[in-house]
Amino acid sequence: MNLQVEPPEKKSKRKKKTSPSPSTSPSFSLLPDEIIVSCLALISRAYYPRLSIISKSFRSLLSSKQLYTARSHIGSTEQCLYVCLSDERYQSPQWFTRWINPNLALEKKKKKKTLGKSLAPIPSSDSPSISKSTVVVGSDIYVIGGPIKTEPSCPSSAIRILDCRTHTWLDAPSMIVARNDSLTCFYDGKIYVMGGCGDDDEPWAEVFDIKTQTWDCLSDPESLMFSCSVRNICRCNFYTIIGMKGKIHFWNSYRAYAYDTSQDNRESMIDGGCCIPKSACEIDGVWYHMSFGPYDFRWTREGEKWKAVKGLDSLIKMYNRNGGSSSNKTKLVSCCGKLLLLWEGYMKHNPNNRKKIWCAEIALETDDEGEVWRNAEWIDVVQSVPTQCELVNCLVVSV
Repeated sequence: MNLQVEPPEKKSKRKKKTSPSPSTSPSFSLLPDEIIVSCLALISRAYYPRLSIISKSFRSLLSSKQLYTARSHIGSTEQCLYVCLSDERYQSPQWFTRWINPNLALEKKKKKKTLGKSLAPIPSSDSPSISKSTVVVGSDIYVIGGPIKTEPSCPSSAIRILDCRTHTWLDAPSMIVARNDSLTCFYDGKIYVMGGCGDDDEPWAEVFDIKTQTWDCLSDPESLMFSCSVRNICRCNFYTIIGMKGKIHFWNSYRAYAYDTSQDNRESMIDGGCCIPKSACEIDGVWYHMSFGPYDFRWTREGEKWKAVKGLDSLIKMYNRNGGSSSNKTKLVSCCGKLLLLWEGYMKHNPNNRKKIWCAEIALETDDEGEVWRNAEWIDVVQSVPTQCELVNCLVVSV
């Protein structure tokens, strides 16, 4: 019997997928720096800490003045939060900026939460001073006077500048008088520094002209008619200073005063006015602050009484549940038309001996009757730190 055996079928050969060689694969880094800078300028600065780990060249471009010139040219300048934390174990205070972690954002999205925002340490963040006297001028943070890190109670006349575009530290001309935790504000192109000096013979206040880079003393308030309770103004415990409508306003526990900047550095102190608390911040002419007795948010316009803000009962409860109190540091700042509330959430019975830095982002609305309502859009922990760590400064910078 003849059997016809069919030849075996030829096995089809599968083509192996070959990845392109590094020399032929497209790479963003192969583009000219000008194009890369133009692309980076369109991205929110909150993503820059994540992008900086791609390569050294990226990290260099993200801190270049060329990038911030491009951002300014296309109108992508934005307000960014900067936070200073101090710890006895640190050689100097550490500065952080708020950023968005894409990976954390995806994880929280799956759990029906919000974007993963946290505090990222900035490069070159070592500051020689732990001074609480800070002021924002453009894209710079000025750290005014002492105490210096080597001697906590020692005043200093030094001025350090943190350039928030390049995250580098610069020196500015020193003050005339060494000061310790003075009041500071920026108004009409000048930095006003008041108090913080321990000698009655020293100028109680001085002003720094940003344009001319020079310091001048303000006239002595004792040459005016003051009551005995405030005659020694150099050592008075003033806790708030703001500049508005041609005057520098400042307060202590008893009275409110104002220095008229238009009278050629002559004192024009006045009594009265609505007291603006230390933690207050302003948005479009309306002042906001958090009250600790009882816990609530309040708002006012110039010349009006403080009123309660409605709609934040759940935030207050969460604040109390997570360590918020008058004994723990709480900061309130305005950023991009919203309020940011930051606080130290330390619980005495915390087994990990850690302190959490919480942040709440609050949107504002005004109803037909002129009442202000708030909505806490986002609340989360932005940093976990040792219990010795202190929330020193929270500032908003335009970069």
